[in-house]
This record gives sequence, structure tokens and C-alpha cells, in this order.
Amino acid sequence: MYFRQFFDPRSAAMSYLVADPACGQAAFIDPNPDPCQALVFRALLAERRLALATVLFTHAHGAALDGLADPYPGATVVAGAVPGSGDCFRQAVDGEVLRVGNEAIRVIATPGHTAASVSYLWNDRLFCGDALELGGCTLAETDEGDPGRLYDSVTGRLFALPDEVLVFPGHDFHGRTVSTIGEERRRNPFFLARSRDAFVAAFQARQQADRRRPAFAAAVPANP
Repeated sequence: MYFRQFFDPRSAAMSYLVADPACGQAAFIDPNPDPCQALVFRALLAERRLALATVLFTHAHGAALDGLADPYPGATVVAGAVPGSGDCFRQAVDGEVLRVGNEAIRVIATPGHTAASVSYLWNDRLFCGDALELGGCTLAETDEGDPGRLYDSVTGRLFALPDEVLVFPGHDFHGRTVSTIGEERRRNPFFLARSRDAFVAAFQARQQADRRRPAFAAAVPANP
């Protein structure tokens, strides 16, 4: 197997390449729309003699998936069911196993940040998008976020995975690019020892406080 992590310093967004070199197939998880990343990625594929089979999105806001995979023609685009997106991608189904060569990637529905958010489990690595921020909790960027469902997804779906599973987030706001399920379950201050109701109340209070902050300060989410 082959794995590569990408970081965009302007948006703090993380993208990931997973591949089966023996079969020459690759998947790109949460590609950034920046054309510079697409150029670097295509050069890496050529260098490694890999063909991009699949582009996987953990989430999108509204119909924002339209056009995001344009730099990668021929690849199958997979994402959760985003209202208004038409037939521009294949819908990810909870529990299904996607194949990239001989590599298996399991879909885990993790709604909350958006109604259609999904995570992808590949061997011992979890790509969770904005369902789980390392050491904290992501904010809902639009009104489609549901903190109660987010709590259920994290505590009931992601924290049920083995301790040793590596967690790769959708963004790196705090200089942390990887964690483990065990560490997040035991130490994440936003979920630690909080009931569902307490989490929802804290989430909503933080959301309101963030909306009152100046634009330059709101660029980096604060921990609880």
C-alpha cells in the first residue's frame, strides 16, 4: 500500500492519497480545489505510475461537490447524499466497502457537521473529515450542522473503533496531523465526560461566540 498526506496552509485543509501500487490504482480523499494541488497530485501519480480510480469526499456544503473533481477526469466521485447535487457523484452507503485495487475502504456514516458527512476507514486509518477535530470539535459552517447527530456519530460510531486506529482529520488548526481513536476518546476535551445534552449546549454556545468574533479571529477555531 501507499499513503501520502497533503496540507494546504491557506485553508488548513488536509487531503490524502491511498493506493495499491501492485494494481496501480489510487484514491484521493477530500481534494482541495486549489489547481496547484491538482498539478502536484497528477505529477505524483505519474511518478508512482498510478491511475486515479476514485475521488472520495467526506462532506460538502450544499451542492459544493459540483466541479471539485473536474481536475481528475475519469475517476469515480463518491460522497454522502448531498441535496441538490443531482447525479454528479456516486452516493456513499453506510457500511459498504469500496475497492481500490486490492485495498478495501469502508464507509462509515457520520452525520452532524453536515447531514451527509461520512468517514472512510482504510486498514488502521480513519479519514473523518470535519466529523472530529483533533483535540477539539469543529464548528458547523452553515445551519445544516446538527450537534446532537455529531455527538452520536463521534461517540457512537468513531469512538467504537479500536484504540489503535489512526485518525486523520479534515483540517489541521493546531499543528496536529494525526491522532488515535484511543487518545481522542480519553483526552478530547469537547467530548470528555460530557452528556449529549451538555455537548449540544456547549457546541451552541461556542458557535454563537464564534459568530461574534472578528473575522480575522474566527479563522482559527478555539477549543472549549
